[in-house]
Amino acid sequence: MRFSVEKSVLHNAIQQVAKVAPARSTLPILNCILFTAEKNKLILRTTDLEITMQTIIPVMVEEEGTVAIPARFISDITGELPDTELHFDMDEDLQVELNTEFGDYHIAGKDPEEFPALPSMDGEQTISMENDILVRLIDKTSFAVSKDELKPALTGVLFQFRSSDVRAVATDGHRLVRCIRQDTNSPNFQGDVIIPTKFLNIVSSNVNSDGETNLQIGENHVKVAFDDSVVYTRIIDERFPDYDSVIPSDNEKEVLADIDEMLATLKRVNIFANKSTHQVTLNFDNNKLSVATDNPENNASAQEELGVQYTSDPLTLGFNANYIMDILRHLDTKEAILKLKSPISAGLIYPSEQQQDEDITMLLMPIRLNE
Repeated sequence: MRFSVEKSVLHNAIQQVAKVAPARSTLPILNCILFTAEKNKLILRTTDLEITMQTIIPVMVEEEGTVAIPARFISDITGELPDTELHFDMDEDLQVELNTEFGDYHIAGKDPEEFPALPSMDGEQTISMENDILVRLIDKTSFAVSKDELKPALTGVLFQFRSSDVRAVATDGHRLVRCIRQDTNSPNFQGDVIIPTKFLNIVSSNVNSDGETNLQIGENHVKVAFDDSVVYTRIIDERFPDYDSVIPSDNEKEVLADIDEMLATLKRVNIFANKSTHQVTLNFDNNKLSVATDNPENNASAQEELGVQYTSDPLTLGFNANYIMDILRHLDTKEAILKLKSPISAGLIYPSEQQQDEDITMLLMPIRLNE
């Protein structure tokens, strides 16, 4: 294999695919980038076995070939070199020589046969979605995904494709977000797919602000192409919880609160809260909200009051401050509506005004307060 390429072009491509390569792995080949030079193009591919990403850049190919190169070496050296032309030459023993006007560098390549193959897309269906809608669905839900690998169904976002709408749902067991878009539908494919968050974040950061993205959904994988890159992910083949059954319909105690004021209060009070539970107490009474915390471990406490619209019976609940702040930050309106019932019932949080053709519901489980 022998080819030449501009440093900036190669480094940008390496940074692109390196998002997928695992930081460390028990399989050394996964710490590599697969280089394939053919017909004046270079194909770069990485995978962590769950997600695979491939990108193509133009190069001058003198001799076609393929080799797996350790990602850290090639990323670090291309990052440190100034803009220049890079000349790659690989011998039959997979030894890669990188020649530049500044010096020569040698890297031991690995057998490309060890590198995992591209995922197969059996029985794929294509769903088109406007980029701004796709990015919004990801942004409004992915923050609530669980990081607990023992609950794989909760480590991705559930996409429900319907003939009349598209729904995105995420939960970690403590909070839940459901975002429905009535201006997007899937006439050719109806079904539920749990898509890993890492894949969704890669897609969100790579699609343009306008245009459409085609989601290609196969039996086991989802594929998205943009510009000269393509990314695949394995579908999470687990049963997502029946989320509709946990969204209460009888929360009749309603609060209207200024989001910025409530966030500022929660941030200050949370400084004094227990660092494990982040528990704060919210007391609603006669158009006032009292936010307090008491941390006996550090002999610390805090309490603030702010004005809200609330005229129901007094109500006191405990919440994880970080969770409720996350929810408030993902609302676009100036004010939030909280619908509550009791100290042990799930609370619902909405934007004060829903966007056209959109319905966002955010649910937060309370923390049981000590008597």
